[in-house]
Amino acid sequence: MAWLSLEFRVSGADVEVLSDALFAVGALSVDVTDADQGSHEERAIYLEPGEDILLSWGRNSVVGLFDRQAYSDHILSALASAVHPLKLPEPVEYRIDDQDWVRLTQQQFEPIQITQRLQISPSWSAVKDGSDVNIILDPGLAFGTGSHPTTQLCLEWLEHHITTGKTVIDYGCGSGILAIAAKKFGAGDVVAVDIDEDAIQSTCYNAKRNKTAVEVISAIENVNIKADIVVANILPSPLTVLGPLLAQLVKPGGQIVLSGILVDQGPDLISLYGQWFEMDTYKVMDEWVCLQGNKLGS
Repeated sequence: MAWLSLEFRVSGADVEVLSDALFAVGALSVDVTDADQGSHEERAIYLEPGEDILLSWGRNSVVGLFDRQAYSDHILSALASAVHPLKLPEPVEYRIDDQDWVRLTQQQFEPIQITQRLQISPSWSAVKDGSDVNIILDPGLAFGTGSHPTTQLCLEWLEHHITTGKTVIDYGCGSGILAIAAKKFGAGDVVAVDIDEDAIQSTCYNAKRNKTAVEVISAIENVNIKADIVVANILPSPLTVLGPLLAQLVKPGGQIVLSGILVDQGPDLISLYGQWFEMDTYKVMDEWVCLQGNKLGS
């Protein structure tokens, strides 16, 4: 028997009430997405660390998934009572056949050709011919599979700027993808830093799988080298706070690469980091910008 799925379209003000009610009447999971996703009305929501997760789309799709044995009539009756006095909208009901979910998930992740030289491949996929640098990386809890523009911009920058023996610090390493790529491009000492335990574990695992020597550190204060290149693919808020510290980690004449930045956020960071670097825009991809800078002074 197939799983039961009930989809409701509601305003942002009703999302929390309906989600709680769905769980109260036995939903196994509740998924909330922009009901206008894929249309010109779609609106992206970007959250900084520490911000409250408040869904504020104009129209929301709230989907409750129920056990195979569930009957929609019983659920809707209980749900109407649970959300009272909110008027329950008419749901779209459909059944989801049981499948090999692991295999289905894996099919969503194909090898990604970042540049002519560089390819990112999940472990279950055959490596395509033609790339002399291949990174094996499975999707996990830590950010960085190579699919996001912010990561791709950093990878492209590293390929074009790393020369043999250069020291690299990857701050906010996530999955370790940038640190691993730097090593494969010929860097000397590579240090990966993150405060998240999942990221630390992911980077250690991925570095070992790719046979790359990467030092993994859980706090930037413990970094005891100055690098030729510091790359930070995080978010504007931590980039702002960490500016002086990241600047100290770059050797005189060294370079810094900043990513995870929306185009309209770039000017403020260029101004801030201009205290220590000659900053400019490396490249824009979609709505994301990658910034680069050369350390001032000798």
